[in-house]
Amino acid sequence: MRKKNSEVLFASNLKMTESLKAELVEAVGTLFKALIRADYTNTSDALASIIMITYILGRKLGVEFHTIDLLAKKKLQTGMIESHEKDQWYEDMNQLLLYLGNRKR
Repeated sequence: MRKKNSEVLFASNLKMTESLKAELVEAVGTLFKALIRADYTNTSDALASIIMITYILGRKLGVEFHTIDLLAKKKLQTGMIESHEKDQWYEDMNQLLLYLGNRKR
């Protein structure tokens, strides 16, 4: 009986994962359309959806929220080391790193 329950759980998680992947693609499409229209509200909403879906998808795949945050911080730190302070991305990476560092857990 346990095997049947685990199979149902696996199938349910697979269906949820596939649904989240589809929602992520849809949110990216919405973002691109909003960018074409220069629509700040829909751009912001699509970006928030992308972030939210990414965190939930990661969790469904066994990646905890804090792990995503830690890896993002490491990637930002590496990017800042590899880029020059005058690089156009440096200040954005620095601001995001500060934001992630100041977030309450």
